[in-house]
Formats: sequence, structure tokens, C-alpha cells
Amino acid sequence: MDAQSQTPASLVHFYDTRTHAIACGEHGPDRRSTKHPRQVTCQSCVALFDTPRTHAEDAGAVS
Repeated sequence: MDAQSQTPASLVHFYDTRTHAIACGEHGPDRRSTKHPRQVTCQSCVALFDTPRTHAEDAGAVS
């Protein structure tokens, strides 16, 4: 199934346990999320996986 043809109800967002929020910033009562990247269907969340992180972010440093 094409990601563009998915209904909003079928989207699964990535729940970032570091920030305690959905990675793409989605809000609302109908959002579904998971901590497991393989189960994510939200293309905005998936795109965030491809963004390189700095060493400071990996270490959890606060700037």
C-alpha cells in the first residue's frame, strides 16, 4: 500500500522516549504511536530517522 493512500487513522507515529513526545510533533486524540521504528508509518517521523544526529544529541547533552 502506498503511504500517500493511507488514511490518518492508519498512521503510526514514532514516540521519542528521550523527549516524551511524538517525533514529528503531531498532537490530538486520534494519534497512534510506537517506540519501535519498524512499525512507524508516518512519513514525517520516518524522515526524522534519516536526519543525522550530532554527537551531543546522542549523548543527551543540553545546549
